[in-house]
Formats: sequence, structure tokens, C-alpha cells
Amino acid sequence: MRTKIAALMAACSLAVTMSACSAPEGANTEAPTSQELNIACSQQEDFCQKITAAFEAATGIKSTYVRLGAGEVLARLQTSTGEFDVWSGGQAENHLKANDRGFVVPYISTNAGKLDAQYNDAKGIWSGFYTDSVGFCSNTKELAKLGLDAPTSWDDLLAPQLKGQVSMAHPATAGLGYMALFTINTLKGGDQAATIDYFKKLNTNVMQYSKSAATGTEMAGRGEVAVSIAFDSDCVKANKAGMSDLKLTYPAEGTGYEVGAVSILKDARNEDGAKKYMDWILTKQAQDLYSSVPSFAAPTLGDATLGADVPPQNTVKKVDWDTRKAADQREDFIKAFGDQVASETKAQ
Repeated sequence: MRTKIAALMAACSLAVTMSACSAPEGANTEAPTSQELNIACSQQEDFCQKITAAFEAATGIKSTYVRLGAGEVLARLQTSTGEFDVWSGGQAENHLKANDRGFVVPYISTNAGKLDAQYNDAKGIWSGFYTDSVGFCSNTKELAKLGLDAPTSWDDLLAPQLKGQVSMAHPATAGLGYMALFTINTLKGGDQAATIDYFKKLNTNVMQYSKSAATGTEMAGRGEVAVSIAFDSDCVKANKAGMSDLKLTYPAEGTGYEVGAVSILKDARNEDGAKKYMDWILTKQAQDLYSSVPSFAAPTLGDATLGADVPPQNTVKKVDWDTRKAADQREDFIKAFGDQVASETKAQ
């Protein structure tokens, strides 16, 4: 009898404890909110660090970030919603893909109306806060050893002298890699077979498919490769950081360009803070900071301060970039690239 009474008392005690820890009837049982803003940042590390700190200083909202390539963010969202409140950076088409998979909460910032139409999604899925273009970042000393000038055409990258001398970001992990794919596809009139054929030829010259866009630029700067397919902003940044042998050129037939976007993520624990971040990063106050970070990407606001060494985007010959089509074809192209082009030994 004593044993039964003791067991009954223990059960009652446990029930009281559980009752105290559980939500009362009728309470909101959704994911807990947080006063801290968690940012998935798809930009260079120093940009992520300084912009996050600037937002916290401007708003008083404690903020942290994790630096991830666009492909990595999409993978993380697939397995763990609620980890991040806002996605800052990465090409707009990747934000469209995130929305297609149900990971984005549309939000039209009051500041979005100040942007050109090309830097906004009409449905509020994303807004653009910086832009740059795909170019060639070459080590002039290494090219001189090979008897080559800096490339000015996509076909120049196929020169036999460049065997093992080219670096490219992998399309599955870095937006830059996919941008190169879609640029060639646009130039080939949408012919996927012709696009894959080009990259099969280029594969002979590729030493490494890097995990991030900046890695290839740094490899060229150190002389490990002669040429890297790179964002123009990354190339200038590396040059100004001391890699003085680097030279930026563009393909004469046209190139792709990036609209770096920001979007609010589903199940955000600090959705209010995420909206404030999106509002803030579309202001002149925030975009004036780019020149001092420095990011060397161009701000999307026309009246924002343009850094002295930022590549002028209005002089670059660009292909007709279809963001929706680029998003829709992403999986097919990445699979084709992985199956038919990139060997595992080159993926780093």
C-alpha cells in the first residue's frame, strides 16, 4: 500500500511539474520569438561582419550571422527552418528558389519603392541591395609565363595553354558558379546541350571548382591559377588588399550580373527584427557604408555613395538576365553539370 501511495504521489508531482512547464490552454504554441536577429549572410566575411555590426549599432537589435554560400543556405533551409530570420546576400534567383520551396515570407519594405524595377520583386519575395558582374580575374605574371593576355572572351578560357590554370566556383555551392552556367546558356540561345558542351571543354582547363566565389579569386592572386571566373567586385577587392598582379577584364560578348538580395525567412523567431533589417539595408544610410567596408559592389540606390574603386556597372556589357528563368532551370543545370562536367577530384 505504501508503495502504491508513493507512486501516486510521484505521479502527481510529475503532473504538476509538467503542467507548470506547459502552455496554458488557449495560449499561442508557435515557435518562440527571440530578441536576437540571426542572419544567413551570403557575402564576403568582412562585409557580413561589418554590416551586421552596423545594423546592430543603428537599431539596438542584437544580431549574429553565419557566412554561407547561396547553395549552402538553400540546403540548410531544406533541413532546418527557423535557424535564420533573414537571408542577406546571394543572387535574387536563389531567393526565388527559396520562396518556391516555401522558405520565404514576402515583405514589401517601405524603402523598396526607391529602387529601380530590376532591383525589386513585385511580390515582395526579395529586394536588391547591391549589384556586381561576372568577369575574369587574371594574374598577369602567370599569364605572361604562358604567353597570354588577359582573356576578353569566354572562348579565351578554352586556350590549351590554360590547362589546369582556371578556377571556377562550383554551381552547387556558390551562386557565381551557377551564374557562369546561366550566362553561357543565355549566350547559346537557351541551348542546354551547347552550354554543357562548353563547360566540358572548359573542364580540361579547370584546376579546381571552389566552394565559394572568393576562393578562386584568392587562388589567382596567389598565382595558383592564371585566371579565375570571378565577381568583378571580388577581383578589385583582392587587388586592393595587396594582390597587385590581378587584372579585371570582361567577356566582350556579354556577361551575367548579380542582384544581391535580401528576404525574410519562414518561421523566423524575430520576424519584426528581420523586417527592420530589410528596411535598413535598403536605406541610403546603410548603402553609403559599402564604400567604407569596402565591398566593391555597387549599391542599388542611385544616390548612395559609390566607392572610388567600385567597377562601374553601367559600362559592362551584360546579357539579358531573366531571374525567373535562371531560378527555374537551376536544379537541372546543376545536375547536368555534376553528372557530365565536374569530376569529384576537382571539387573543393
